[in-house]
Amino acid sequence: MSGPKVAAIIMDGNRRWAKKNNLPSASGHRKGIETLIEIVKTAKENSLERLVVYAFSTENWNRQDFEVNALMNLINFGVDVKLEEIKSNGIKLNFIGDINSMPKKAQDGISKCIKETEDLNEFTLTVALNYGAIWDMANAIEAARAKGIELNQDNFLKYTQIGESDIDIFIRTGGDMRLSNFLLPNIGYSELFFTEKLWPEFNKDDFVNILDEFKQRQRRFGK
Repeated sequence: MSGPKVAAIIMDGNRRWAKKNNLPSASGHRKGIETLIEIVKTAKENSLERLVVYAFSTENWNRQDFEVNALMNLINFGVDVKLEEIKSNGIKLNFIGDINSMPKKAQDGISKCIKETEDLNEFTLTVALNYGAIWDMANAIEAARAKGIELNQDNFLKYTQIGESDIDIFIRTGGDMRLSNFLLPNIGYSELFFTEKLWPEFNKDDFVNILDEFKQRQRRFGK
């Protein structure tokens, strides 16, 4: 089997890692950013073209206010601290989800990331913020309707947030074995991988092991 080109990750376990280490939850999320940068570099080194990560779901607004605020501030922390490193590695940043409903400061940080990396093309990191797959499907219907397009099974994916891009590998860290409303229209034939490791503990070797296992699987696509 040829190697994967696109991987998606639910980066679960930041809060539990922080609690285990007697740290505030924000420290877990910041450590999670360090992990993300390492995995992006590893994906690029292994000839993947795109990584799609779940950073903030539509359901995360139900968390306590202080944690939601910390997560919003984390976006700008990532911009201020990691954007130059991302650019130096030739990584294009884009975002999916209901971005227009997010706080303006977060939107400004997102816009900066998009603008400053728009001409880079070595690798794409897609960050899902305020994203939910049910919202994605409803939004696809509205987008097609606005263009006067009648949706069917052949063109529906075109109007989803990541379009017709195939997700080869779907990974969830943190021990839970569920999809949590992430990319449901796009993962019909993805290879699924679940690990007990919390996201801040997930490392380069763990990711490479998944890539190696992927190559051993037989993908029949219903045939």
